[in-house]
Amino acid sequence: MKNTLNLFFLLLATLVVVAQEGNHAAPLKRSIPETISTSEKNVAKIYEKVLPAVVTIFTSSKTPSEDGLSESGGLGSGVIVSGDCHILTAAHVVSGNSEILVKTLDGKMRKAFVLFSEASADIALLKLEVPDSSLAHATLGDSDKLAVGQNIYAIGSPYGMENSFSSGIISAFRGFNKIYDGTVGVEFIQTDAAINSGNSGGPLFNSNGDVIGIASSILTVSGGFQGIGMAVTINTAKDLLAFENRPWIGIDGLLLGRSELELLFNQSIEGGVLVQSVAKGSPADLAGLRSGEIKAEVGGRELFLGGDLILSIENHDTCHIDCLEVTRMLLKDKKSITIKFLRKGKLNTVILDVSESRKNFLDKL
Repeated sequence: MKNTLNLFFLLLATLVVVAQEGNHAAPLKRSIPETISTSEKNVAKIYEKVLPAVVTIFTSSKTPSEDGLSESGGLGSGVIVSGDCHILTAAHVVSGNSEILVKTLDGKMRKAFVLFSEASADIALLKLEVPDSSLAHATLGDSDKLAVGQNIYAIGSPYGMENSFSSGIISAFRGFNKIYDGTVGVEFIQTDAAINSGNSGGPLFNSNGDVIGIASSILTVSGGFQGIGMAVTINTAKDLLAFENRPWIGIDGLLLGRSELELLFNQSIEGGVLVQSVAKGSPADLAGLRSGEIKAEVGGRELFLGGDLILSIENHDTCHIDCLEVTRMLLKDKKSITIKFLRKGKLNTVILDVSESRKNFLDKL
């Protein structure tokens, strides 16, 4: 069903392009009317300012089937964020795809490749194979300086309808207790700005035209937008791309509280990080940390049981988000990291070699 929908979106986008190419009349160039209100002019100016940096992303992949290799395609959005043509998008837009094509505002289709992708936070960084310095790029904002009720704006290609603009407010900030790399809390913006299939990976802007989030998902019963969209905050993306003050460990996890730990592990402790996945070849993998394999639902949250439960990093408890923020500072300039964890009820200690794991993609932006 997913592949059928993806192919439908690609077909729709192709038909739109063909229709445009078949229409030899020059498109109407619109200017902002003087007769509209000041607030409307300001919003229209935001669209004019940021649109040149927004792109549509087409993907294709080949998977084995009974008749040989079956080709499927996908559609998403993204935003150029550097003069070297780096593009932020959602990880699920480009996951598992063999070819990525980026359509820029000038109508050109350009090949791109993945530099970084983190599925648990739904953030990916692409780069055009052939950078073009003439392409506009957006400015990254500061999502810590946002407030519930603030106006925000989204641009993307819902159902292949390119350059679609929607507006709304910040409805809430959600963390879901998702933890990346043992120390980074993943934060989402909840918004009522319209987000649909094809918007994924597209940027959310503030009133200054700065990128403050990347569209990730919607909560829906009907399958369409129902006023609850989620976008990864731009500061989460920055934390994932820049390891300036800490090394890369290579784990994803969920922060569990006292009640959950008593229920699942019969442990009366304040909190801990349950390992959900371990990146192959990462320091955590080489040190032998294990991820969960048993899918379960606890307190309305889906998780994987059976993985290691991290209790401390560098002798600092992983009890709650504030603890993890302090832990991040303790990892500055560290070449090895001591982690204490529970496995099958037994306390274990392991030392991770992180001397070669530092990387900073943010330097490229």
